Amino acid sequence: MLALALVSAVALAPAVQHSPLAFRPVAPARSPIPTAELRLDQKIAGTVAGGAVLGNLLFPFLIVLNKLGLYDPPPLNTFTYIANNAMDAARASGEVSKWLATKYSQDVWSDLLSQYYSEGSSTDFLTRAGGVCDLHAAWCDGVIIP
Repeated sequence: MLALALVSAVALAPAVQHSPLAFRPVAPARSPIPTAELRLDQKIAGTVAGGAVLGNLLFPFLIVLNKLGLYDPPPLNTFTYIANNAMDAARASGEVSKWLATKYSQDVWSDLLSQYYSEGSSTDFLTRAGGVCDLHAAWCDGVIIP
C-alpha cells in the first residue's frame, strides 16, 4: 500500500506543480523599522506625546536654572493674589458677572505678567505713583509685593 501511495505521488507531482493551488512565494512583510513615510495621525500623535514630555520637563528645568542663578522667574503667586482680588472687587461692584469672573481674573493676571516683562522684570509698576496698586487699592489689599 505504501508503494502504491509513493507511485501515485510521483505520478501526480508534475500536475500539482502547475495547479493554481500550488505554493507561491509570498511578498515579504513590511519592515518593523520605522521609515520616513509616517501617516498624518502618527505625526500628530508623536507631536502631542513629545509636547507632553517637554511640558513635564519644563518646570524642573526652570527650577534648575533658577537655582543656578541663570533665570529669575516672575512673582507669579503675587500676580495671582492681585488677579484674584481684582476678580473679587469686580464681582462685588457688579462690573463682571459670575460667569465671566475667571476670565476677567486671567486677563488681569496676563496683563500684570506682560507689564512685569515690559518694565524690565521689575515689580515697580505695582507700587509707584499711578501704578496698579495706586489706581486699584482693593487689588493689592493683603498682598506682599516683593
